[in-house]
Amino acid sequence: MDHEQAEQVAGEHTADEAAGIDRSAEEREVVTPGDALRSLPAEAHERGTRFVSAQAMQARLFSVYDAAAAAEDALSLVQNQLTLTLNRSYYDAEEIEAMAVQLDTLLALDSIDLAESVSEE
Repeated sequence: MDHEQAEQVAGEHTADEAAGIDRSAEEREVVTPGDALRSLPAEAHERGTRFVSAQAMQARLFSVYDAAAAAEDALSLVQNQLTLTLNRSYYDAEEIEAMAVQLDTLLALDSIDLAESVSEE
């Protein structure tokens, strides 16, 4: 397969993947922004691969952008990861899980800090 054919197949796979992600994301209950990221490897597994495309990761990061904006560090994490997706082709499940844990932790810490500051007033 030459380079042009490989790009065409990759483009078709990305379009199919994006359609699958939209359908699967609606079927799953998302509790936290980290859960939105965690669902990506399961969706990839359903398609028969263990890798998540950078385009799928980028779309999911944009979907949690508003929630991440609640905490400066969480927003910074999402913005940094969005920048990194431009230079990548795929993510693996372990990497996504680590990012999801970090995002949820940053948001939880911010909500704890906010609750403590409100109770002190």
